[in-house]
Amino acid sequence: MTSSTAVDPVYFDPYQVDITRNPYPVYQRMRDEAPLYYNAEHDFYALSRYDDVRPGHADHATFSSARGGILEIIKQNPQLPPGMFIFEDPPLHTAHRSIIARLFSPRRMRDLEPMVRGFTVSTLDKLVGRREFDIIADIGAEIPMRVIGALLGIPEEDQQTVRQNADDRLRTEAGKPIDYSVTSIGEMGGFEEYIDWREKNPSDDVMTEFLNVEFVDETGAKRKLTREEILTFCNVLAGAGNETTNRLIGWSSKVLAENPDQRRLLIEDPSLIPDAVEEILRYEPPGPFTARYVTSDVEYYGQKVPAGSTMMFMLAAANRDERRFPDPDRFEIRRDRAPHMTFGYGIHTCPGNVLARLEGRIFLEEMLKRFPEWNIDMDRAELSCTSTVRGWETLPAYIGAKPQPRAAAPARTPVSPVTDPASLAGSWTVTVEGPTGAMPSTLEITHENGHLSGVQTGDGVATPVEEIQFANGEIVWTNKIAKPLKMNLTFTGTVDGDTMAGKVKAGFMGKFPFSGKRN
Repeated sequence: MTSSTAVDPVYFDPYQVDITRNPYPVYQRMRDEAPLYYNAEHDFYALSRYDDVRPGHADHATFSSARGGILEIIKQNPQLPPGMFIFEDPPLHTAHRSIIARLFSPRRMRDLEPMVRGFTVSTLDKLVGRREFDIIADIGAEIPMRVIGALLGIPEEDQQTVRQNADDRLRTEAGKPIDYSVTSIGEMGGFEEYIDWREKNPSDDVMTEFLNVEFVDETGAKRKLTREEILTFCNVLAGAGNETTNRLIGWSSKVLAENPDQRRLLIEDPSLIPDAVEEILRYEPPGPFTARYVTSDVEYYGQKVPAGSTMMFMLAAANRDERRFPDPDRFEIRRDRAPHMTFGYGIHTCPGNVLARLEGRIFLEEMLKRFPEWNIDMDRAELSCTSTVRGWETLPAYIGAKPQPRAAAPARTPVSPVTDPASLAGSWTVTVEGPTGAMPSTLEITHENGHLSGVQTGDGVATPVEEIQFANGEIVWTNKIAKPLKMNLTFTGTVDGDTMAGKVKAGFMGKFPFSGKRN
């Protein structure tokens, strides 16, 4: 082939936003041109054909989950907490999975239908009569967390904080992997107080069952779960229980808006809704790929994948493999059903798949009763930036004619900013309005040779601030704390004389407002 007719080699990068927006052309090229793909920059292999992904995903002896199921975790190899059953191999996985299987059996999940429907009805009824609403903020952020919150026994007033924690753990900066040296896997949730409460106040919820369940562990000993295992179980379930269904609700709304003929079929025959849920899961899976650690040499397409490598199984690519699904890029509710790979396969099949399907079905049943037609304003929609799940951050929907853009708010009179870095030197009281109330700290800023640094003290713990960036009245500093949780606190705000204000990004916990006043 001459250079004038050469075609660029296929390229896939899970962190590249341009690919994430519409990955399917890349997936097709991977299946056709590089069914075993290697990315040298991030050092991983990938399989994209259905007949490779399905059996490979079930081969836990060759493709281990013990070092994680996410590319970044496998590469960074952090300490995984006990009870992280999704990142375990037998026999430990078998022991932990047996507990989940009992608590999340299909029969038990089906018994939840009245509760799920009640949450769905109350959420959607609030939107009736509105011409505009956001599928994610008004629906996707509500229903799944209320369901998993009720199962775990989390008070409703705290459920949004738990949901935000889960979202932030999976959100990445565009083009970059998650840094698990900063985002501690074992310290993600804040469930300790709920466990303490349930120990003294048992109830009919999953957390109470976690406290009381007895099982035979990998050593053959009969015992109860440790506190660390319970914490991890709760974190995994809160994250997965919210994330999958939230994304499913978003994709259901977008795909059906783009295929009104298929939506009309569901209005005319609601018995097709379970088939629609399966087709949506195939067509736009919330989790596009999983990763595994390769334990021994394995060969695909004449190429050796050496032990110690990382293999990515491209679930979304397998779901669009024309070798398995005729005309795979067409959304067709009545297509001949073949098992998709969205929930995995083998011992690591998603244990919450029955609940996710139940929530997806009930959402469509109740949504179509109230809103037989809706459209999506893609000009204002925002795709989540994450390397682990793919879905919508915002998804504005409208009924009837498309709303006109809102007039821009009048410009505010700018505050005269502080510009001299030396003027910041001294003692400041910085107060963060966190989920449990006001959290004050003392920030001592020093100025030397044009460089700002400092020490921040809160709850009796002093943490050095390596560098404080300041320009045009805007201040940014990062404080790495180890207690009560290990995380980075990044403060971004503006300074006006003896006061400052802004927001702090608290690791996986999200953003909170802060204010500062010179002492």
